[in-house]
Formats: sequence, structure tokens, C-alpha cells
Amino acid sequence: MGPDTQAKTFPCPLCNTPLPLGAEECTSCDWVKGYRHNVPVTSGDVSDWVAVGLSIVPGLGHIFKGHYWTGVGYLVASVVFVFFVGAGGMVAMGFNLLLLPLYWIWVGFHAYLTPDLEDHMRSFRGPEGA
Repeated sequence: MGPDTQAKTFPCPLCNTPLPLGAEECTSCDWVKGYRHNVPVTSGDVSDWVAVGLSIVPGLGHIFKGHYWTGVGYLVASVVFVFFVGAGGMVAMGFNLLLLPLYWIWVGFHAYLTPDLEDHMRSFRGPEGA
């Protein structure tokens, strides 16, 4: 390769394969333009607050946002958690029953911060290109 060829290429960030300037992806590996760039976290949407409201039943907010297995996990964990905290509450004079509101607050807060995988505003925007 001559100096003119080297000046018009850059190395792939993952495999160091020479790529032409302006390349959007690597032909040798799975690198694409924008890889490892931080995406700004947006929160405070209406869907975030709906997820918090649905989290009164732990896990429904996560299911609403598209995190199905996380939601089912929180739902199952809440049943187990309520059973053990309730059983322990009888032994500890009810002091550990204070853990239940903390658990519900945590699940709602986590549902608020979890990125939305569902496009809930799709029906309001109309067809693409309209």
C-alpha cells in the first residue's frame, strides 16, 4: 500500500482492518459506525410514569416497557418476598413489614429508569412518511 492509499483509510476500531474513509461498517467484523458511543438516557416520558403506576403490581411496569422476563421475575420474586417478609413479620414484631414499601418503591423506581423497548406513541404519529 502506498501513502495515498493509507491516507484515505482508517483502521477498524475492533479488528484494525483498513477501511475507506466514511465507511459505515467493517467488512471483516461486526463493527458499525456509532459503536461504543453513549446514547443519552431520556426519562420522564409519559410511558415512564405509566410504568411506575403499573408497578403497584410489581413487574407490570417492566412488562409494559417491553422487558417481559424482568417483569415476570419481579412478579414471582414479589410473591416469594411477601411470603417470607410476612412470615418473618410475625417473629420480629412486624418491623420487617417495613421492607414491603421499600420493595415496591424500588420496583417502581427501576421501572421508571428502565429504557422503553416498546413504541407506545406509534398509534399517535400515524403511518410512516405521512
